Amino acid sequence: MGRCLAALLALSAAALAAAAETPYFQVLGGPAARVERLPLLQTRADVDIVGAIAAVELHQVFENRGNVPIEAVYVFPASTRAAVSGLTLRVGERTVRGVIREKQQARAGYDAARSEGRNTALLEQQAEGVFRMRLANILPGDRIEVALQYSELLRPREGVYEFFLPTTRGAPGGGESAAQAAVRTSAAAEVTDYSFALALRLRGAAPFADIASPSHRIEVQRSGARQARVTFAPDEAQAATRDFVLRFGYAGDAVAGGLQLFPGAPEQFFLLTLQPPASVLPEQVPAREYLFVVDVSGSMAGAPLDLAKLVLRELLAGMRAQDRFNVVLFAGAASTLDAKAALAGTPDNLQRALRFIDAANGGGGTDLLSALRAAYALPRSAGVARSVVVVTDGGIVAGEAVSRLIRSRLGEASTFAFGVGASVDKAVIQRIARAGAGEAVMIENLDEGRPQAQAFRRYIEQPLLSGIAVTFEGFDAYDVSPMPVPDLFAQRPVVLVGKYRGTAQGRIHLRAQSGRGPYEAVIDVAAAADVSQANAPLRTLWARNVLADRMDLGAEDGDRENLRRDITKLGLDYGLLTPYTAFVAVDDAVRTQQPSTQVDQPLPQRASQVASYASGSGNALLLAAALQPALQQTIAANAAPVRVIGGREFRERGDTLVDLAWRDGQPLLRIRRDSAAYRRLLQLRPDLRIWLEQERSVLLSLGRYAVLVDPRGFSDYPDALLQRAVALRP
Repeated sequence: MGRCLAALLALSAAALAAAAETPYFQVLGGPAARVERLPLLQTRADVDIVGAIAAVELHQVFENRGNVPIEAVYVFPASTRAAVSGLTLRVGERTVRGVIREKQQARAGYDAARSEGRNTALLEQQAEGVFRMRLANILPGDRIEVALQYSELLRPREGVYEFFLPTTRGAPGGGESAAQAAVRTSAAAEVTDYSFALALRLRGAAPFADIASPSHRIEVQRSGARQARVTFAPDEAQAATRDFVLRFGYAGDAVAGGLQLFPGAPEQFFLLTLQPPASVLPEQVPAREYLFVVDVSGSMAGAPLDLAKLVLRELLAGMRAQDRFNVVLFAGAASTLDAKAALAGTPDNLQRALRFIDAANGGGGTDLLSALRAAYALPRSAGVARSVVVVTDGGIVAGEAVSRLIRSRLGEASTFAFGVGASVDKAVIQRIARAGAGEAVMIENLDEGRPQAQAFRRYIEQPLLSGIAVTFEGFDAYDVSPMPVPDLFAQRPVVLVGKYRGTAQGRIHLRAQSGRGPYEAVIDVAAAADVSQANAPLRTLWARNVLADRMDLGAEDGDRENLRRDITKLGLDYGLLTPYTAFVAVDDAVRTQQPSTQVDQPLPQRASQVASYASGSGNALLLAAALQPALQQTIAANAAPVRVIGGREFRERGDTLVDLAWRDGQPLLRIRRDSAAYRRLLQLRPDLRIWLEQERSVLLSLGRYAVLVDPRGFSDYPDALLQRAVALRP
């Protein structure tokens, strides 16, 4: 039972999907005398960023330092926008390239090769933005190089694009220098330093305003206004100990159109970007209308609803005389603050809106679909840029019909998702945001609520072009997404990706409404297009875009099996990892007749030193709800007598004492007892000694957080995180 509990806790940690991370191994399991070790030796990232497209080839080298053949699991978390399109496995002098297969066929091929003693690899999508690779028959002394190819469409925040590449180490925090920070170790307490090399090339859609890294000392070599090469500075000795973040922005004082083409056979692809100006004048912003669609169901009671009101106050604080707002509440049914007309953002109307929210009687279902229909149906003035802001903890009914409705109204209203509360359902918030072609924002508590709400206000407060219509003359474009075209904001460009036939010629007409009146622009395809083989990732990104739409929008006729077939075909046709396809690589050579020792690979919890836009707005330690119930059920199904220690009730589960106050959804820190993090925890909270210094593993609730003191825990949690974890008393 002890191993079962530890495995479930590890799986709970594996469900973390808040931040993008690079691939890594962590080998756990096996008898204590023969713990298998697979330390990371080298990492090399080759990155090409063309416009807003990042193409990454990540090479990592590991070595089996155990004494038996092993089968290991390799976890590859990434951005939810990452399109994984290649896998290569190199063992010694032998190189095996992965091929895409239907998932069950790929698994069968992997299992057969494993049984035959061949080197083999299987790469699957474990969850959205989280990928899992199995490697079999890794012999003692084997050096393994894994190369993964993926691409990603970068999206800016506050006018700045960000490329985020975490390392496999925990990042230092709380003012601690990189040199002083403890290093995350394996289960066998083995620390292996490794090298981290970076070669990053930038080619801009417009002249660069700035190129910088808040995480590392870098050298930037520019080749003109639109090209640059980035490497680590020679004195960057601690490159591997910190997540790498690169930020860049574009210069310009007008809306700019960038066109990238990838001519190929049998299909050709294009990407059209409308880039907002670097600075915006007040007269460029049209009159705005905010429709707040607020969840007032039972799960929103207390802190989440307080956060929702904070968001409302922050957005209304920046309203002008010509701007308007309205509020639609939903729980079992939808109700509207004023069904006749939107209201001016006066203090009296703000108080009226807050009283309206306070008076809501939450309960029943949580039908977002009806609330959105009510919001979209409200009267709208001509020339007004309408934004719908959905504020919820995510515990709502928001399926494919909701995504289809939001997408169908994209040309009429921009829809944004703001998740609130410690147990926010990130998948729901991200799905709503994708349907609205926007970014998801999430906050856990009031302490971080105001800065996040202010950042969100800056993100949506400056619409520049609304009602955008794109027409193609002499340029045979098709399969263009998203359609309708979303509004252009000062902090959000418009990105269209599609296919084209024939020669790159003709014109693209853009028509829209701006604060200065009608807007019109013409792009000459032959003159403006960037035609290059470097744009090859467009093929994969187009397919990834279609995949996301099919997964979110679903099948209108409800035919799930037909939808599954379509997604499988898309993955096979474009060499793309999907929920129904997988990469499999099989070596021809039989290398062992000895069965491999199977080892579990949990995904370590981590927190980055550098705040990243990809990190889910501070939710990097939220556990996936899908796996927490499994742990609860296992605990309940194996009930043991209750032990009272220091006034708290515990149950013994194998080698672990489980605090009965522990609850579903608590962020969990796994800490090793002989570590600096453990000593710091006791320094912050000496009263915890009575429970944590038991002669076994202990799972203890700290209020909003929980801590598992365990031999397989980690040593390097940032001090700021530990302080936050113990701030709320049990």
